[in-house]
Amino acid sequence: MAFKICESLDTNIILRLMLRDVPEQCLKIQDLFMRQGVTYHVADLAITEAVYVLQRYYDRRDIVDMLSGIFELGDLNYNRNLFERVFPMYLNCPKLSFNDCCLGGYAALNEVEPLWTFDKALAKESGTAKMLG
Repeated sequence: MAFKICESLDTNIILRLMLRDVPEQCLKIQDLFMRQGVTYHVADLAITEAVYVLQRYYDRRDIVDMLSGIFELGDLNYNRNLFERVFPMYLNCPKLSFNDCCLGGYAALNEVEPLWTFDKALAKESGTAKMLG
């Protein structure tokens, strides 16, 4: 029986996959993905950091489309349940940051609602948060 190898990808790899802007690094990533029997894990933090970088240059729809595209690659493991909740909120609630959407999605996913906040926009837009006070 063959064992599956699990490895992680950092934010820079995620960004290169999304942007394809550094050809020599893209070739190295392509070689990485050609390896058989490897599952690559992407931490929530790497995704939120990538969004933070990209939102300076791209609109929300483009960012979600790019991320969704890389999530369809090979054997990639990420917090699918969380981001299936976060992406629609991020697209439909322009007053909320991606991190706020992640907090709201996390609260809903883990059934730990309400998410208490002092952020009026988060309380109004998220559907999971309530104002404290």
